[in-house]
Amino acid sequence: MQRPPLRGTLVVVPARDEEDEIGGALRALATAVREASPALPVVVAVVLHRCGDRTGERAAEVAVATQDGRLRWCLVESEAGSLGEARAEGVAAAREAWAQHHGDGAPVDAAGLWLASTDADSRVPADWLSVQHELAAHGLDLVLGTVVPAEDRSHPAADRLWHLQHHLAEGHTAVHAANLGVRLSAYDEAGGFAALDRSEDAELVHRVRVVLGVPWASTDRTRVVTSSRREGRARGGFARFLRALDDAMETWGDPDTLERLLRGHLLRIAHERGPGRTLCPSEAAAAVDPARRRALTPVARAVACMLADEGLVAVTRRGVVVDGRTTPGPVRVRLVGAPGAVTVPDRATDPAPSTAAGRL
Repeated sequence: MQRPPLRGTLVVVPARDEEDEIGGALRALATAVREASPALPVVVAVVLHRCGDRTGERAAEVAVATQDGRLRWCLVESEAGSLGEARAEGVAAAREAWAQHHGDGAPVDAAGLWLASTDADSRVPADWLSVQHELAAHGLDLVLGTVVPAEDRSHPAADRLWHLQHHLAEGHTAVHAANLGVRLSAYDEAGGFAALDRSEDAELVHRVRVVLGVPWASTDRTRVVTSSRREGRARGGFARFLRALDDAMETWGDPDTLERLLRGHLLRIAHERGPGRTLCPSEAAAAVDPARRRALTPVARAVACMLADEGLVAVTRRGVVVDGRTTPGPVRVRLVGAPGAVTVPDRATDPAPSTAAGRL
């Protein structure tokens, strides 16, 4: 399907009480705008979502320091009831600002505008927009990027386990609102961000990829670094997942052994069930240690996603392939491809979990 050349870019950044992070996030974004094509004007909407601190002041300082002829900042005060609604308000404000300053009085051609999304506690790379523009020029309507937590030396074991479970590569399966780009026409046709407090990104991506069936790609070329804090602003997502890793490591202690055991049992059970049937990650957690099933289940979900990145299994939610690391609610795992031999580690030869560790 032929796509018109891009005429501009809209960027949406929701922020809720992020006075410590917003400055760095917006400065990184300004750098990405400078590195992108000078022919494409950019409007950035920073959505101040029920902020009670100095986030708005910090954002305004960056806006004054970096605004120029091709970068225009739009600060939006929002009382939205959900994160998804706040993101949608940002899209609407950015669209209106672009039409006012760059639209020449004509109706906005949504197919010629690119919408990029990130978060206020994240740092985009300098080529973040350049790569998305490049992929859009090849006819893509959706680009999904990777996200990594900032290095945190206070949680080395959990950090190690996180990297064991994430294969940051082209064709990954992750969906992150902190690193997402979509053609505005596809966003409109898909109905925009849903009024949800979490998984609003997954819902949008599902409608664009599956319902609309437009060209898309996932890439590691636009990798975003996000906060490694354990108390996030949203009720789910990255902070919650990192806390689960911490809890698991307090229980087990050795990330290499834990990852190897969970991986082996996930593959064993999947092959025993066969390609047409599914399993719950908690079954692999119970196979590793029944007494610690609850503590190990979130990690088993993440290991299943690592296997999905390798093309060995698929992780689904109600039949739809998802990123089980951040998707709320139960997920299932099913085999992909032809069955083959699986080697499962022998529990008798592996170190036992630390008896000194606390239990959940």
